[in-house]
Amino acid sequence: MIRIQKALRNLPIRWKLTLWSTFLIFILFASSNLLQYVVINRWTMGYEKQQLDLYMTEVRTYLTDPKTAFSVNNVVDSQEFLASVNVKHQLIRILDAHGRVLASVSRDIPENWMKPKSVSSVEYVTKRHWENQILIARAPVATQSFTGTIEIIRNTEIFDKFIDTVFLVMLVAGVGGLILSFLGGTIIAKQLLTKVQIITDTMHRIRQNGLMERVPISKNNDELAKLGILFNELMDDMEQSFMQQKQFVEDASHELRTPLAIIQGHLSMLNRWGKNDSIVLEKSLQASLKEVERLNGLVAELLELSRAESDQTKVAIEPASVDETIERAAKNFQVLHPTVSFSKQLKAEGTTIHMSARHLEQVIVILLDNAVKYSRAGQQLVRIESLLKEGNVHIRVSDKGIGIPAADLPFVLNRFYRVDKARTRKQGGNGLGLAIAKRLVNKYGGHIALDSVEGEGTTVSLSFPIL
Repeated sequence: MIRIQKALRNLPIRWKLTLWSTFLIFILFASSNLLQYVVINRWTMGYEKQQLDLYMTEVRTYLTDPKTAFSVNNVVDSQEFLASVNVKHQLIRILDAHGRVLASVSRDIPENWMKPKSVSSVEYVTKRHWENQILIARAPVATQSFTGTIEIIRNTEIFDKFIDTVFLVMLVAGVGGLILSFLGGTIIAKQLLTKVQIITDTMHRIRQNGLMERVPISKNNDELAKLGILFNELMDDMEQSFMQQKQFVEDASHELRTPLAIIQGHLSMLNRWGKNDSIVLEKSLQASLKEVERLNGLVAELLELSRAESDQTKVAIEPASVDETIERAAKNFQVLHPTVSFSKQLKAEGTTIHMSARHLEQVIVILLDNAVKYSRAGQQLVRIESLLKEGNVHIRVSDKGIGIPAADLPFVLNRFYRVDKARTRKQGGNGLGLAIAKRLVNKYGGHIALDSVEGEGTTVSLSFPIL
């Protein structure tokens, strides 16, 4: 028994579905046939009893009729009447009070099949004589000159054959239904598991060929098709994450390689012949310190980006006041960049958002830093706006700088992406500022968008739900 249970557990899902569907369909079919068989059998027996009641009533009426009152003296006349009303496969007997047969007529039923019996009340009995089923009806009868029992014995052979035929048909139909249900279950299981097998095959191809493989989606919008769509979407996200990770490693390696190579070159030069030359020593140390400072800034930005992408920002926070945070960040930039004009239009006074003031200020600082950094000489004007619209607070930072080419605009929020790598490196950028801002904004349920025209300027828009 344990082996059978273990074998059933280890069966493939296809065979489990087939066997279960076959079993359930067969049980339903067998139950339906059994119910029909019982109903037909009871109906036939009820019909036979009704027929016996009719014959019993007819015989009793004859025996109790004053004109034809039965007595031991007119047995012959009574037998003629009984013979006229009797039918095939039926025996009619009249018994006295002691159970002796006074009159008897039979058609195809031997007398010795059933012993005569007197009764004091009506009774129906069903018995078997070999392969024949016998239905017996007995009823007492009393007249002025006679007291006895009417006994009618009926062989239900015809109905037995009918019932046997019905049973045989149901048995054959049951076997046929079992075979058809097995074949149907196999087909249904195959149809259901075909798409699952397609997903499994796709996973094997992914292991062999890489993340570019996808599940083919059928036109019908069933649950398995939705599963395939969800699987493809997950694979798209995984492939995108993998490519971003790969790009991150490549970009980080490239960014770290340059300052490390510069530092190594200066140290090698000092080691060879620059130790005793104070001018060369001074220049090399200053250049190395500058690269170390750049490395520190890059590492700090990478750590900040890592924190922005982690769940550390999901802890309980103090809501940030939008206009107060903008005022504070803009005031600090005015001190650092006195030659830049800052225009403010703040219309969200008293509005707070579900974001820490430190992170909101960090995002504003990143946007202001880019606006100042890429402003053109003579047009160093930075515009800061805040306004309320449709349950959200909107923040815009605009500049009149060099702008971003349309081809580069979709990628500037990616980490380490720079429109002009040489010029950006000269200005001290690592391509991580906007990536950090994007991660922080998204973490708090906000949205960031860029609108830029090359040579005219850039506008960065933020939106947050009002707390």
